[in-house]
Amino acid sequence: MMNPVLNVSYATIASFLEAAGGSHRNSVYVSCSCGYRREPGCGDFLFIPGHDCRPILLLVTDAEAFMGRAVDRSECACTISSQCFIRLYSKWLELATTSARDCPIQQILHRMEPDSP
Repeated sequence: MMNPVLNVSYATIASFLEAAGGSHRNSVYVSCSCGYRREPGCGDFLFIPGHDCRPILLLVTDAEAFMGRAVDRSECACTISSQCFIRLYSKWLELATTSARDCPIQQILHRMEPDSP
């Protein structure tokens, strides 16, 4: 079920918080700096590996809406660029995405949400 204010399901938020030990501060802040076409919903996001090491992504805007406060990147475990994230997960992204022309992060964000079009 999707929250009308959020672009993410409560299940994704629950998975993220479980993997992050209940605090977004344990996650990696990923600064969006890729060269792909900007889409609605693009922007910085938080990342934490799930129990199976697959990345769990949460847009900063969704995290802020859910928590009711701004996310300060300096409070997170570290900050990396989206280009770095894409390099770190390149092989997994290659297998998990369908288009090399579209932003792999956006593809993963859409794939994580079962109710998305």
